[in-house]
Amino acid sequence: MSAAPGEAKLIERKFPLVEVNAMAECEMSFKTLARETRARITELLGVEKAKWKGLPKINNLMYYPARRPASAARAVTLASALGADVSLDDFKNALGFERAKEVARKSETITILFMVDPQRELVAKLLGRDPKSVVVVDPMAGGGSIPLEALRLGFAAIAGDYNPVAYLLLRATVEFPAKYGRKLYELVAEEARKMIEYARAELGRYYGEGDKNYVFFRAARHDCGGVLPLARTSALNRKRGIYVSFEYDKQAKVPVPKISDKQPPPLITCPYCGRLVSEGALQAKWVEEHAKLLEALLNGNEGAADRVAEVYLLAAIQQAGRGRRGGGYRSPTPEDLERLREAARELTEMAGSGELHSLIPLAPIPAGNEVFEDVREAGLRYWYQLFSPRQLLALAKLAAYVRRRAEELRDEYGELGAAAALYLALALAKLVNYNSLLTEWHASKQNIRDVTGSRYARGKKVELGYDFCEAVAPYAGLPWVLEAEEEEEEGEEAEDFEATRGGILPVLKLLCSSLEGLWREGVDGVYLWDATRLDEVLPHSSVDIVHVDPPYYDQHDYSGITEFFWVVIQQALLPVLDQLFPRERVKIDWSPYDPEIPRRLEVRGEPPKEVGALSAFGTKISAFLKAAAKVLKTDGLLVLWYAYGKLQGWEELFYRLYESGYKVTKTWQVWSESRQRFTASLAKAFLTSIVIVARPNAGRVPLLRAEDPQLEEAVRATVKSSLDAVLGVYGLDQLQPALVTSLADAFAVATGFRPVGYEEPLGVTASFRTLSGTALKVAVEAILEHLAQYAGAPAYAVGALDDVSRLYLFLLLAATPDLRVSYDFANRVAQALRASAAFDTVSLKAEKKEGMVLLRRPSEISTNLKFGRAMAFTLKLSELAERAGVRVAEEAVKEADRETVALACYLVALCWKKIGLSEERRDLLVKVLGGGP
Repeated sequence: MSAAPGEAKLIERKFPLVEVNAMAECEMSFKTLARETRARITELLGVEKAKWKGLPKINNLMYYPARRPASAARAVTLASALGADVSLDDFKNALGFERAKEVARKSETITILFMVDPQRELVAKLLGRDPKSVVVVDPMAGGGSIPLEALRLGFAAIAGDYNPVAYLLLRATVEFPAKYGRKLYELVAEEARKMIEYARAELGRYYGEGDKNYVFFRAARHDCGGVLPLARTSALNRKRGIYVSFEYDKQAKVPVPKISDKQPPPLITCPYCGRLVSEGALQAKWVEEHAKLLEALLNGNEGAADRVAEVYLLAAIQQAGRGRRGGGYRSPTPEDLERLREAARELTEMAGSGELHSLIPLAPIPAGNEVFEDVREAGLRYWYQLFSPRQLLALAKLAAYVRRRAEELRDEYGELGAAAALYLALALAKLVNYNSLLTEWHASKQNIRDVTGSRYARGKKVELGYDFCEAVAPYAGLPWVLEAEEEEEEGEEAEDFEATRGGILPVLKLLCSSLEGLWREGVDGVYLWDATRLDEVLPHSSVDIVHVDPPYYDQHDYSGITEFFWVVIQQALLPVLDQLFPRERVKIDWSPYDPEIPRRLEVRGEPPKEVGALSAFGTKISAFLKAAAKVLKTDGLLVLWYAYGKLQGWEELFYRLYESGYKVTKTWQVWSESRQRFTASLAKAFLTSIVIVARPNAGRVPLLRAEDPQLEEAVRATVKSSLDAVLGVYGLDQLQPALVTSLADAFAVATGFRPVGYEEPLGVTASFRTLSGTALKVAVEAILEHLAQYAGAPAYAVGALDDVSRLYLFLLLAATPDLRVSYDFANRVAQALRASAAFDTVSLKAEKKEGMVLLRRPSEISTNLKFGRAMAFTLKLSELAERAGVRVAEEAVKEADRETVALACYLVALCWKKIGLSEERRDLLVKVLGGGP
């Protein structure tokens, strides 16, 4: 039942880690599932051959950075509200696991928690009170996973963000579907069909109806006057060997694109004059020509339209409806080029009428926008300059349509009408993501790499490339963005969901069905606010759970990337901005008519440069933590997601919690990314995706010195408990999350102590550094020792190891299958174990790659070290057992020293893959070593 004041909550004691992580990984996948994930989820659901569909998810509404999986957000929120005495079976049933299994069996489709509702009746029963009395606040709610699932559980959900794009997404994801339900969905579905009809009528003549996507290259004149394409790669379909090549008309001095089955050589010398080609010089000329051309068009100069096909070189056209990836390719025709010019002429007509300038984003790209800094430096200083003329025309026409419908819908339906218009504006912003000069062609997948999914995803910055793309707005782009299908059959169940191509309407349908009737005005709320001043908005001691996924250091510049979308959304929604941003919801000094996002409120900053250093991010997070402590009830919980890979960032975060008066009571490694995602593939750092549970205003145990035995005993007990909580339930397959959780819990222990005599601010910093260093050292040793129990080996297997062997063994356990581990993490562990010298010795091959260290192979470790001797013995024993049999090998075990044999048991049980054993040899050695010490 629910926990009384001061009693432990479920999340502080136990959590169904494997089940929730499987759901989370599935949710963060789209078209395909990793084999391991598929095996785990099908076993969990009890369906052997279930299909995996692209299912509706909230990120389909529009891009927002770092959305957390809603399935995991639901589980963490409910576990933070229930008492520790609730069984995991009841907990999983309340989450909706049984419902998910039923739907999976019925539909033969892999079903995630997000696709089904929780058992709200069971939630109320387990809670022992009205769920609406549980107040959950997410002060930096971003894309809305946490408040969405809090509301679905029946809790009071209050969410806010400083970012206007996030604020609108929160209303679109949580508030409006809950307020208006099916009525909202039906209205938006009707408006979506009208918008597509309008686009075809107004824009259709500027595109080929059978076309899907256009691939362009920037082009500029060489010193000799010849036009050259800026084309670093010309692949259209790498798998089938389809490329764009150019024939050069030396009389007209223009390139003529052709579809080819051969990759053309790079353009090093000018085909017209034979002189060297400078890409940098061509790029600078193109920027200059592009800016002049747009300026002429916007000034109503119709003659400038004749130059459009020269500046924006149409290279290839992907056709719709043919082939698995959307069709074949064709070269552009004179009719295609004339459509480009006609679109530019229409743009000048709109400019001449005075209509255009109020519909396109004329605001300058702010100097403080770091994401678009390189674009500004290249010479594109205004938002409208990030589009070609036809892209600008489509943007202007559709913005005019949304603006007109927003006014009409507001007048007819009030707030419901403004809400419907919001989804149309989100569709426009989503379309713009695939229609700008900052896109690029994905030759492996044969589709457009959007602004956020290409250059920004790779380096968190946007820069000018060489090619750019344009989705056919009326026939391909907008129908995909909205995904307006026919009405479903009468009586169709909401859980009989269909696959989605990634559009808005399927997810809106699910949200409206799931949330309808759950919103309570005056109890639930969405705000535009400053999270560091949360205590000035909410009553003190009024909140049960502050559940938040804050930004961490500089991983995402939320202001920078979302400003690109804000200037589009703002123009389209101009008539209803007052309805969408009512005064009572806006708690900061900012106007929705401002094209610049209030970036000064972003909780963000550079990471600390070294262990023990503090950061600007930490200062802001401390201000938030102190404000959150004031609004939390006496028995309230702070639940914080953290996914930063460097250990010094972890130590600073725990220090900030310590400094702000919190005691961390538990941590869990909950996955927040699919292992297939690009960012996940790069972020192989050890400490990632942790949920931290903390209590404010916590009393601390005083220590006469930081190395007090009380601290060591507490860390050892916590490490044992953490390992048992994971391995005791799920076994050695979950060794990596068990290690992560144990280390994080060790840091948590440090927040529960206070060395006497450290009152000044600098003293607090110094005291926690000492506490955390001690905690890390003891944790590593305790982890190694307690794992012996799971290896079936005696504790002395690791207790008497030399420093280098101890360090290597721990890093081996923590490493990826290819023996890589975070360089920062390895270095910090070496420092904690007072084995820094070992970091640069023969035990480690200090070869950095993507911030990783490649460990030397176990068989390469010197036999002068205890690990090396045990490793050599293990390999020799393996060969002996296979060649001469188990009995002969057992005799060799009896003759060996017991420490070597004990460590061999350890290696075979915990590291058999990493030390190069096959499964058969592992099983053989288990039999042999079973007769050991």
